[in-house]
Amino acid sequence: MFSNSLVQALQQQVVGQQYSISALARAVTLATLGLVQRRRPLAVLLLLGQSGSGKNHVARSFARLALGDERGIIHIDCQRLTREGDPLADLHRQLIDECLRVTTVSTSTASTFSIILLDRIDEAPASLRDSLASEIERGEIVTSGSSFPLDNCFVLLTASLSKRKADQLIGRTIGFFREGEPGNELSDGHLVALEEMDQMFGIRLVSNIDEIIILDRPNEQNVIQLFERRLSEIEQLLARCSIGFMIDADAKTFLIRRVIEDLTHGLRQLNRILRNHLEFPIADLILSAQLTPGTTVVVKHEPPRGFLNFQILIPWLSAGEPALLRPQTLRAVSIG
Repeated sequence: MFSNSLVQALQQQVVGQQYSISALARAVTLATLGLVQRRRPLAVLLLLGQSGSGKNHVARSFARLALGDERGIIHIDCQRLTREGDPLADLHRQLIDECLRVTTVSTSTASTFSIILLDRIDEAPASLRDSLASEIERGEIVTSGSSFPLDNCFVLLTASLSKRKADQLIGRTIGFFREGEPGNELSDGHLVALEEMDQMFGIRLVSNIDEIIILDRPNEQNVIQLFERRLSEIEQLLARCSIGFMIDADAKTFLIRRVIEDLTHGLRQLNRILRNHLEFPIADLILSAQLTPGTTVVVKHEPPRGFLNFQILIPWLSAGEPALLRPQTLRAVSIG
């Protein structure tokens, strides 16, 4: 998988995040060309960003492209690792369990490598972070007389940044750089990032991370682009049930404004707005048998009262004429 093709493929799935996409592609290219030591993971990448910046989405998009199915990723939530006893043994046990799970995903078993996502590494027990550096150097996690090999794995770590730190570090990557590429020399911002990472994870673990990728905060353009993509997904999902979907421009503007009002939690706010204002109401109409195959749901904004109106159109057949759609006023649903 070469850098340019991976960049293009990721751009189809990830909105914005040009820095993170390019950095990830460089790391994967070097690893797959065999330009890294084989006794350690193919690459260890740290994805940093504010809550909702898309760290997990980037990781899972990479897994979807590399493994054929995002379910093939070996996912460990570090916040849930035990803080008593031996957290490394707990990590080892969960890795084994996850491997057994992903073997049921046929597309992932055909891959020549694995992807391990250690999510929220900043919330892992401190003793685990201290031990992880040694395990990465060794290329395996050894505990209780057994081992879990890491030498044919991409290890992705995620951690959250506060808004203040994100403002200082946004748009920077640390690690693999091309010759002559802007940022090839460590800037003051990069040094600040390294110091911050040293304090969060310890110098030894940071020194074993091949690349630190800091994700951008979503902006208004990102929101609109992802919003249209999500609407298309909703339309396609309903089409599989032979249900039409239409939404007018005013309703789109209403929803986008609700998202942009609060981007504290990034694009999670977009998911929340769409779920509460579109997906749940449509699901209720389907469950109540008001929205059925052959009908179309039309979503409009009612400006005086500031809510969305859901109207159901049903086919109307006239003798010798093609089917038309007419509103079924008895089935009109207004949801604030």
